[in-house]
Amino acid sequence: MSEREIQGCPPGRVRTAAVGAPVRRVDASDKVTGRAVYLDDMAVPGVLHAALVFPGCAHAELIGVDASAARSMPGVRAVVTAGDIPGENEVGVIDADQPLLPFDRVRYEGDAVAIVVAETAALAREAADAVSVNLTELPGVFDAVRAMESDAPLVHKTGNVFLHDKVRKGDIDAGFDAADIIVEREFRTHHQEHCYLEPLAALAVPEDNGSMTIYGTMQCPFYVQKAVAGVLGLPLASVRVIQTVTGGGFGGKEDAPSEICACAAVAAWKTGSAVKLIYSREEDFLRSSKRHPMHVTFKLGARRDGTFTAAKIRAVADAGAYSTLTPVVVFRATAHATGPYEIPNVSTDVYGVYTNRQTTGAFRGFGQPQIIFANESVIDEVAEALGMDPVDIRLHNCLDVGKRTATNQLLTESVGLRETLERARELSGWDELRQVSGRTDEERDHVQRGIGIGSIYYGVSLGAKGLALDGSGAHINVYRDGSIRIGVGGTEMGQGLLTVLAQIAADSLGVSVDSIHVERADTSVVPDSGPSVASRTTLMTGNAVIDAAGKLRTVMGEVAADLLGIDVTEVEFRDGTAGSAEKNVTFAEVAEQCWARNVSTAADGWYAAPESTFDEDGQGDAYAVYSYATHVAEVEVDTETGQVSVVRVTAAHDVGRVMNPVTLEGQIEGGVMQGVGMALYEQMRTSEGAVTTPDFSTYIIPTAMDTPEILTAFIEHPYSKGPFGAKGIGETPAMPGAVAIANAVSNALGLRFHELPLTPERVRQAVSERKDP
Repeated sequence: MSEREIQGCPPGRVRTAAVGAPVRRVDASDKVTGRAVYLDDMAVPGVLHAALVFPGCAHAELIGVDASAARSMPGVRAVVTAGDIPGENEVGVIDADQPLLPFDRVRYEGDAVAIVVAETAALAREAADAVSVNLTELPGVFDAVRAMESDAPLVHKTGNVFLHDKVRKGDIDAGFDAADIIVEREFRTHHQEHCYLEPLAALAVPEDNGSMTIYGTMQCPFYVQKAVAGVLGLPLASVRVIQTVTGGGFGGKEDAPSEICACAAVAAWKTGSAVKLIYSREEDFLRSSKRHPMHVTFKLGARRDGTFTAAKIRAVADAGAYSTLTPVVVFRATAHATGPYEIPNVSTDVYGVYTNRQTTGAFRGFGQPQIIFANESVIDEVAEALGMDPVDIRLHNCLDVGKRTATNQLLTESVGLRETLERARELSGWDELRQVSGRTDEERDHVQRGIGIGSIYYGVSLGAKGLALDGSGAHINVYRDGSIRIGVGGTEMGQGLLTVLAQIAADSLGVSVDSIHVERADTSVVPDSGPSVASRTTLMTGNAVIDAAGKLRTVMGEVAADLLGIDVTEVEFRDGTAGSAEKNVTFAEVAEQCWARNVSTAADGWYAAPESTFDEDGQGDAYAVYSYATHVAEVEVDTETGQVSVVRVTAAHDVGRVMNPVTLEGQIEGGVMQGVGMALYEQMRTSEGAVTTPDFSTYIIPTAMDTPEILTAFIEHPYSKGPFGAKGIGETPAMPGAVAIANAVSNALGLRFHELPLTPERVRQAVSERKDP
């Protein structure tokens, strides 16, 4: 596929994008945003501040809460406990297993037992410290595998194992009987924190008509609307949620904002005043959801020519104290567990298990990166045992049009995995580097170099188990001067959504991007559009914008035809005009004429995901379409210290159609760095449920100094139902990187690793054990 170099590339960086049909593009300096609403700038008369009271232990019977000392402090307006909640004391996103304020039992250290409301934030925190919590501590369970045992302490009376998804395809025993080689290994991953810019924050404002308005940093305003309406006992129409400027989410602002916004709302209802609640970073680490720790057993069989014959996977996901989004994470992990390869015989079992640790939910990749670490590592071991190149064995088995996934879904279009493998191989110089990998640096005899690869696929949007939520709306209003305002249900978190939606609208209406203003999400503007997750917003909201624009073209086209005296079939909208090549008027003139004739120039658009299926054996068309990616990592390993340095990452992505190369590249580079963090640095440590790495001085993330050279390549295999052929890109950049780095370290040292992150201590220990068995 032909390529071109993207302009504006810094020296020393190679960035390529596949050439396709022209799509409206913007320069790196262009910015299309809605109204910027920063929570700290909200000047609300009489605003009060809230702070939460925590139990100080991970599992206990809650006997009572004594707030008398706090209530007596001057400036304290209220202390709210479970009995004060006017509606239903429940904020579970999927399962009804999570009270807003516990009333009988606390299940992890982040369970807030009371809300203190005061005139200042400092006073609220001081008063919260004065609240006495009467508890009877109970035995806890802090490992998901241990929690599955019959004698483990119960987190919920219904049992610790609350979820089991599976895939059964073919004959697993016959598949392994046909194999010439079988490799089986166990893997572990740990909690990973999202590390978005600002901690979770909310402002609740009671209105004169008895309704409630919520402002907050979030991904999913409609989740928040449902939670707040529930705890207040209000209809959804009486709760308005407005997203404020959100500095990244990565899944961490999908479920957790429902809790903080509901706390602020109950406090505002109790006091009759606006209430602001902003977590400290330590509180955010304690209460926000994390990436699921997983224990994965992966068994793979192959013939001598490298053909995969069977795969058996068992994974245990640590949900923490409540299920939150674990059902979605487990479903996705189950459907994708074999990786992007055609394997005729598959048996997969993935379990969701309660523990007395921090809740876990969505994190870029939705449960896939943990299992990707396992499957891509085992594939490398199989290749090594067969004497095959890791790229060749992947090319031999990779999914393509006409092949079937583990869920037996026949792929019919938009499958660019093979091209991502080939392009990553070429751009990284894989074949040359493999010849010298594993060797010691000539000038530094304690440094060894390695190169590794990881390939993935990702079902775009919510899939078969999320169809009820998989619709999206848009509202477009064309003003009489031709300027345009768009309201959508998708949220901007720094990923460039508003820019891309403005581009889509501009192309659809034939106008300049500069004439379009895209608002941030507001639940009063559009219908429930589901969550801004799962790489779905460009696909879903983009199609909703196209739908609304199509309705406007019809109405405005009739007016333009009448103005010009031509048939309506001759009217085209392009370059800010409407009409034919011979006779046309400006778009603004058509808008003015619509206004003069009392013709509405507002339209609503809607898009619902195509049907998908997933039966009790995990067979069916689990997702409508998939995105694909391959990353190649080059590393240097210091065998004296165990320090791993990532030198370069090559990232090749099939995105369907490149809508905006600047924002797309930003997505990929950010995802690469999250992969670096997962591979080498990030591990939230806990002791008996208490977080022992509660801030950025102890929870280590990669910095600018750890950023490798990043080469990106865009592969375009358009999706027929995507806006201009586009698919999702939000999740995939964070998924292959960690295992590519792990495989590169293994290549450098000749050692396999089965637990992440590869900290200097873990690497150094492995090197020492090899030298001194």
